[in-house]
Amino acid sequence: MKTARKPTDAPQRIAPPALSVNIDIDPLVEVVRRHVKLTPRATRLIKGEFAQLFQSPSISGSTRKPTATKAEAAADPVLTTQEAADLVGVSRPYIVARIEAGDIPLHQQVGNQRRVLKSAVVAWHRQEQTRRRKALGQLGADLDDEIVAG
Repeated sequence: MKTARKPTDAPQRIAPPALSVNIDIDPLVEVVRRHVKLTPRATRLIKGEFAQLFQSPSISGSTRKPTATKAEAAADPVLTTQEAADLVGVSRPYIVARIEAGDIPLHQQVGNQRRVLKSAVVAWHRQEQTRRRKALGQLGADLDDEIVAG
C-alpha cells in the first residue's frame, strides 16, 4: 500500500533586487573634509553614518520642475549682467545693484558671475518706467501748484 507523501515546502527563491547600487563612501567623506577639518574619530563616525544610510536606500520621484525645453529657453534667454544692462540702457554696476537689492530676480550665480532671465529684466524695466512716469507726473503737478500759488 502506498502512502501519500505530504508535499514538502519547496525552498522559496528570493528575487534579486531590481536595482543594485554600490557606493564608495570615501569620496563622500572627502567632500565633507573639504569644508570641515575632521579628526580620525569623526571620520570613522561619518563613514559609519554613511554606511548605515546607504544600507537601505529608498528611491523616490523628483518633485522638481521639469527643465525648460529648448524652445522655452530660446524664448527666455539667460543674460549676463552686461547683456542685461545693454538691453535696458543702463550701466552694468546699476544692474548688479538692482539684482543685489532684489528688484531683478537672480537666475543663477557661479562664483561672482550673475545671470538673469531676459523676461525678468524686461519686467523690471517696465515697472521702473511706470514708476518714473508717475514720479515725473507728480513732480509736474507739484510745480504747477507752486507756480500758480507763487
